[in-house]
Amino acid sequence: MIEVYDKGNGVYVIKIVMKEVHTLDVPDLKEKLQQTIIDNGIKKMVIDLANVKMITSSGIGIFLNINQSLRSQLRLAAANEEVKKVLDLTKVTSVIKLFHSVEEALSSLK
Repeated sequence: MIEVYDKGNGVYVIKIVMKEVHTLDVPDLKEKLQQTIIDNGIKKMVIDLANVKMITSSGIGIFLNINQSLRSQLRLAAANEEVKKVLDLTKVTSVIKLFHSVEEALSSLK
């Protein structure tokens, strides 16, 4: 479901390794992400969406939740056109910055 990469100084990359994030997946994914933040003391986070081909609006709600708990230190990266469209339509990109690559997203957190 997710892979966790420690980049040092409380900065983490979380890769979502699901092709599709449906409404039924949301509680599980949210729980895993929140537990990862708590267990690792995450202060800043990049969510790598490269593997995600489709996401529902309820899935996107998770990002807003996490962004709030991380005091706007969340970045999204590597979304495909379909996922980008949903992020734009739901106005998430007005709240959370979206980057072409994980590296660009990490640079923005420094």
